[in-house]
Order: sequence, then C-alpha cells, then structure tokens
Amino acid sequence: MKNLFFTLFFISTSITVYSQKFRAGLVMPTKEFKLCCVYIPDSGLVIYNQPNGNPQGEICLGKPNGSNEFYTASIKKQNSKQILVQENFEMVGYEVMALIVIDSKSGYVKLKNGYWISIEELKSKNLKLTSWMDYAIEKNTEWYANKPGLNLRTGPSIAYNKIVTLKGDLFGINLTTERKGKWCKVNVTQYRKHPCSGEDNLIIKTYSGWVKLISEEETLNVWHYGKGC
Repeated sequence: MKNLFFTLFFISTSITVYSQKFRAGLVMPTKEFKLCCVYIPDSGLVIYNQPNGNPQGEICLGKPNGSNEFYTASIKKQNSKQILVQENFEMVGYEVMALIVIDSKSGYVKLKNGYWISIEELKSKNLKLTSWMDYAIEKNTEWYANKPGLNLRTGPSIAYNKIVTLKGDLFGINLTTERKGKWCKVNVTQYRKHPCSGEDNLIIKTYSGWVKLISEEETLNVWHYGKGC
C-alpha cells in the first residue's frame, strides 16, 4: 500500500510539473507519426469541458483521401459531428497540421475551441506538448516579424537599446538556442528583395540581437512561409 501511494504521488507530481512548465504551444508526436497529415491518433482524443471535468466527446480524424492521407479532423459528440476548423491547427510541415494549445492546468491542456484534453492520454498515444519557443527554435527556418513589427534589441528586455525595428519579409530572422524568458537571441538578414525572387546580391545588412519571441498572450510574435516560396 505504501509503495502504491508513492507511485501515485510520483505520477501526480510529474503531471503537475509537466503542465507547469508548459503554458501554450502545440501537440506534436514523440516519434515518427504513422498517419499523414494531421497529428491526431486514429484512436482519437477525448475532450473535456474543464480540467478533471466530464467527457464531452472526442476529436477524431476525418475521412482519408485516395492516398489514405488525413487532412481534416472532427469533434464527435453523442448526437453531432462537426469539422474542427483550421484556426485550431498550426501548419508545422508541408500540409502537416498540429493542434494548438492555449493553456495548461491540472494535467490538462486547453485547445483554441475551448475544450480540454488530458496530458496523460497524449503521452500514452505518443504525443507531447511543445512550447512555442521550442517549436520555433527547433523549426530551423527563417522567420518574419508579425505586424506592426518587432524591435531588435541589444539584450533580452525593453530596457536594452533598440537596434532596428523588423517589419515585413525583408528582415529574415534566424533564431539561436540562446533564450531568456520570452526573449530569444537572433541573427537577422536585411534583404533588398526577398530570396524567393531568385535574384543575386540581395543582402543589404546583417544584425545580431534579441527579440521578444513570445507575446504576453503566449503566442508567437513571428511567422514563416509554411509552404516555402
């Protein structure tokens, strides 16, 4: 009985610590995912009205296309079924989608549509939570500042001097692994025209500094071309 108590305590503590570290981001696979192109298991995911609440139904995959690939998902309840709209997903690869998570509490994470899913269920189905910061850094692509722009500073807070304001897709932002809170150290390339133009001698200037990568609303302050040029 004593060993059982400590085992349950360890599991509970692990879930709590896991959810405390993670606030918002994406549901990603822990290993190669066998289905394309939505990161939802074929067994579905149970949705709840609140953490430790009542099951409301499940998120399930849509119908496969001719190549047996899944591009849609649905919310299935007892007497209804509706498509899970695009705003609930982030394109993390070429036509590959991951669920967006906006909050975490008591071993559950909240989706953009207001439903909650269990962290334990995600782990049991080879899925994991990836913060926006980790995702953006691991993505290893060129990012661009959201409107109205993003200040590049000499250090990781607004107390540091502004170097330049990054706007549009002519300031390519490459993230480093150095971070502090919501800030990330970056290398920036300023272009005369975007590299997709195919022209030569496009670089005007390069910079190095810090940007506030994560907003106060726990969203990314940057975007990228999901399908390339």
